[in-house]
This record gives sequence, C-alpha cells and structure tokens, in this order.
Amino acid sequence: MSKFWQQLMQIWSRLEVAQKATIVLAALGGIALVGVLGWGASQPSYQLLARDLTRAKSAEIASFLEQQSIPYKVVDRDTAVLVPSQHIYRLRNELAQQDMLGEAGKGFELLDTGGFMESTFREHRTYDRAVAGELERSFREIPGVRSARVIIDRPQPSPFIADDEGKPRASIKLDVGKGTKLSERQVAGIIALTAGAVAGLDHDRVEVMDNGGLLTPKQADTGAALAQNTLEAEMARESYLTRRAQEQLDVILGPGRGQVRVSVKLDFAKRSTSSVDPTKSAAMTEKTTTTDKKTPVASAGGLAGASPNTGDENRPAASTTQLASETQEEAQTAYFVGQKKETIEDEVGRIRGMTVSILLPFKDAEVDELDAKGKPTGKKVKSRVAYPPEEQKRFESLVLSAIGFESAKDIVAKLGDSTNIGSRFSSTVQSMDLYQAPVEAVAQAGVALPIALPGNISDLVGYGLVGLVAIVLLVVARGQLKRSHQAWLAAEAKSREVDDAHKAKHKIDEPEVDPEEEIKQAVKGRRNELKENIKKAVVEDPNAAAQIVKRWLYEQG
Repeated sequence: MSKFWQQLMQIWSRLEVAQKATIVLAALGGIALVGVLGWGASQPSYQLLARDLTRAKSAEIASFLEQQSIPYKVVDRDTAVLVPSQHIYRLRNELAQQDMLGEAGKGFELLDTGGFMESTFREHRTYDRAVAGELERSFREIPGVRSARVIIDRPQPSPFIADDEGKPRASIKLDVGKGTKLSERQVAGIIALTAGAVAGLDHDRVEVMDNGGLLTPKQADTGAALAQNTLEAEMARESYLTRRAQEQLDVILGPGRGQVRVSVKLDFAKRSTSSVDPTKSAAMTEKTTTTDKKTPVASAGGLAGASPNTGDENRPAASTTQLASETQEEAQTAYFVGQKKETIEDEVGRIRGMTVSILLPFKDAEVDELDAKGKPTGKKVKSRVAYPPEEQKRFESLVLSAIGFESAKDIVAKLGDSTNIGSRFSSTVQSMDLYQAPVEAVAQAGVALPIALPGNISDLVGYGLVGLVAIVLLVVARGQLKRSHQAWLAAEAKSREVDDAHKAKHKIDEPEVDPEEEIKQAVKGRRNELKENIKKAVVEDPNAAAQIVKRWLYEQG
C-alpha cells in the first residue's frame, strides 16, 4: 500500500498546477453529485391526494395534514394536494370519513337525522336541502364541472300571496375548469333535471351561472333548438354514410388512397293520410208504429115501426149500429254507415336529398413517349394517369350501392316528391393526385404525449442541471487526466533514455572481458563455493560425510 501511495505521489508531483486544479474540481463535482443524488433519494415520493379542489377545501386539508405532522405540497394553483406515497391510502380513508375530499353538501342522508318533534315547515326545508345535495352530486359528474351549489327557494304557503309568487325558484352556481364551457344542451339538461326534481318548479324559474356569468337563456327559442337538432341529425347521418362509403372504397383501392364525402338533406315534416270505407253498414235502431181505425157499419133490418103499418110481419126490425176495425203497422230502421279509418304517417327524418363526391387517385401506367412534336417515339415511359371512365363508373356504382343511394332515390320518387330529384340526388367522380403526409410526420403524430410529468418540476430541473454540470466536469477532468498521463509517459521515456545513456557511458569506461575467461571465473567460483559447503557439512556432521565418501568409493570400485 505504501508503494501505491508513493507512485501516486510521484504522479501528483509531476502534474502541472492547472491539471491539479482540474482534478480537484472534478472530485468536488463528483462528491456534490453523489450528495445531491443521495439527498434526492432520501426525499419522500409525493403522490396526488386530491385534485379539483376549491381554495377553501385545500386550506382545510392542509390544516388537517399539519395537525397530523405530515409533509404536503399544494400545487396546480391551490387546487391539488400532494402527500408522501406511504401515507396516501390512510389519508384518503380518513379524509373520506370526514367528508373532506369532496363537497361538503349532503343528499338524502339528511332525512335520517330528523327529529320526532320537527314541524312540517322544517321537514319541507330539510327535504329541499336533501334534493339540492343530490342535484349537486349529479352536476359534479358533468365533464368539466369541479363543484356545484344549488339553492332552492320555496315560499311558505300563505293566502296573502299570489300564485306566481308562491311558486318555488332554484339558483345553480357551477364552478367549471379553466378553458371549459358548458354547451346549450348541457345547460338545458341542467334546467330540466332541476325542474323535474323539485315539485312545482317551472323551467323558467331556474337560473344557472358559471364562472363567466349567467347561462340561462332568457327565452326558449324553439326554432333555434329545432334547427340545431336537425343539423345534428344530418351530421350524424352524413358521418355514418361517409364511413360506410369510405370502407367500401378502401376495400377496392386500399386504405388511404381515395376519399369519399356524403352530404344528405333530411325531411323532418310530419305527414299523415286517412281513408274512410262506407261500403259496410249495420242496423243501429229499429222503430215500429201501429195505428187502429174504427168505422161504423149500418144493420140489415127496416125502419122502426114499419112492419105493423105495411103488414110485413116476417121482416126483422132494425138493430143497433156496429163499428169496423182497421190496423196499420209502420216500421222505421236506422242504419250506421261503417267508417273504417286508416291513418298513415310518413317517416320523420327521411332522406330528401343526397350528394356523393368520390375522389380517386392517379395510378401508375406505361404510356407512349412523345417527342418534341408530340409524336410517339415507340418507347414506353411510366406516368401517373387517371382511371378510365368505365372503372370510375364501376367504383361509383359500388360506393353508391354500399350507402343505399338508389333505394333512397326510389323511395322519394314513389312518395310523389320527384321535383328536381335529379339535382337533389347526384354523385360525382374525379381523379387527382391526392396529398399524402410523410411517413415521419405520421409516426410522430401517433406518439401520445404524457399528460403530466411526475414529481415537482423544479426538483427535476435542479437534478438535470446538477447532472449536466457533473458531466461537464467529468469530461474536462478526463481530458486533463489524459494529458497528464501522456506527460507522465513522456517523463518516463525521458528518464529511461537518461538511464540508458548513463549505463552506456559506464560500459565504455570498464575494460573489456573475454567471455571464456568470464566463464572460467564463474566455474572456479562455483567450485570454491562447493568446497566451502562440503567443509561446512563435514564439520557439522562427520558421520554423514563419511557415509557419503564410502558410497562414492564403493561406486568407483
């Protein structure tokens, strides 16, 4: 180890002042980098506890965390709270139990806390508060709405106020995210949901406001609403037909080579026809009238007192007057004429007109090469040309069949709406060189960017700067060490040259020795050394020396 330190000190002593300073700075930079990385690793990893909070709610959660002695960070303009990852689940459970993660408003659970001796007016007020809480929960589920506040004003019934003044009113305050704006359909849905949840509440007595101001329309414009619904229905039908037509064209030409656009005009008028069938009748009532008529009739006898005077004794005397009876019957029958009424309503949203535009790309083909005078030279060259008319017609027929173009046209013609049907149902086919995006741009467009970077941005920037400085110092130190090594090698080579020159000088000063004589001197010295060793062995162990001599004599004899 001492030798290593000696070599290290020798190398250090040979370095220049600039090289020593660079090495010291690089060492300090490395130590600082290790310290920063160690400090960053020891810091807790923060995770999102709650977001989309109001400032009051963020302050309440921060106060709770300070009481628990838990570190936290309030970010995103005081709307989100970060805590160390090891406490995230426990804190969420505790905050949820205390209703601190969401809005403080409650719904129908308020009805479970009512007392036995509450008045009817208080019960109604509690019920309205419960309904308001449920509406707030429903409105917070709308995309872009962070919080909601609903106030229901129901006047106490009194015979001294008018009916309009006694109806309830509702006020809604919505806190929407930055850059978010509620559509008219969403506002209308909020009004309808509120009016349906509160008994006796009219749509025109609901006011809605967001961060930007009042959203409630002053007067309902039914014409504008109908126009918007019509436009949305036409756009949906066009999107559906365009997708089907594009799929058919992609099967024929390949994906992305051709383009199809479909425009439709829908008919939302309601039409109904009715018919009556008078051929069938049925007896409804029948009335019969009977009339009796009495007529007097004279008897066959003579006058009273005539028989005694005339002497005709055999003739009977006149009797009493008799009545003749006559009966007449008259029957009257009332018939009901059958009215078999059939009502047929026409389809609502039927296609009244359709326009299809088909764009075909140019295709590669070999054509005759023309000279300067426009005459063919007999050679074939590659060029991009349009599809022949027969192929264009075939492509058009396949695309139109896929979207039911002819069927819709025939239905309109059968219904009698054939005015300008040729202009309302039309299709065009054009060939042109379509634009195609570069492959690199498409590949980059498909890359999904992360929504948010994890951790604190300032910490990440600090780590990046420290790492960059450390890398620069290491690069500089590497260059200085390399130059130092080269200087050390040059010094070693110079020192070796000096040693070789010194040895060569001493070799010249010494006398030359014969190699054979040098060998003899070496052998003589070796013999003398052996003799000294033998003498020493005999003195130390005479018996062993005697045994060696006897054995030698035995082997020689």
